[in-house]
Parts: sequence; structure tokens; C-alpha cells
Amino acid sequence: MNRRLNLDAHLLGILKHNGSRRAFAARLDMTIKRAKVTSGRVARSLGVPEREVTLWRAGVTVPKSTDCARLSELLDVDVVWLCAGQA
Repeated sequence: MNRRLNLDAHLLGILKHNGSRRAFAARLDMTIKRAKVTSGRVARSLGVPEREVTLWRAGVTVPKSTDCARLSELLDVDVVWLCAGQA
């Protein structure tokens, strides 16, 4: 639970900093490409509209912490690395 609260706080911070959003978007985009999946498949797996995944990949918005956790599982990457760029 505490880790989720920290992740929520971090994600809110990302929204305030354009550079952080772009860095998150770059990690997400690279990971999706390496996994050889489409935005549509990611969206269906998470139960969100494909447009939402497209906005995440473009750095316009960031996902909720629950979606980040599910993204990390789907794409087989560490959630902290995906959201914060840290191992």
C-alpha cells in the first residue's frame, strides 16, 4: 500500500514537469516497441481506450498507478523503472 501511495505521488509530480512526462513516455514507448505489441493490445489488456495509451506514449498524460503496475506486468519491466527511470 505504501509503495502505491509513493507511486501515486511520483506520478502527480510527473504531470507537473514536462521533461519528466517526456522521459516516462520515452520509456513506455521503447518498452512497448521492444515487446512488439500495439497500443491497441495494451489498451485491451488494461481495459482502457486505445487513445489513452496513445496519449501516455506521447507524454500528454500519464497513467494511474494501478495502470502503471499493470503495464509493468504486461511489458515485463520493473514498475519503478517504468515510472521513475530508477532500478
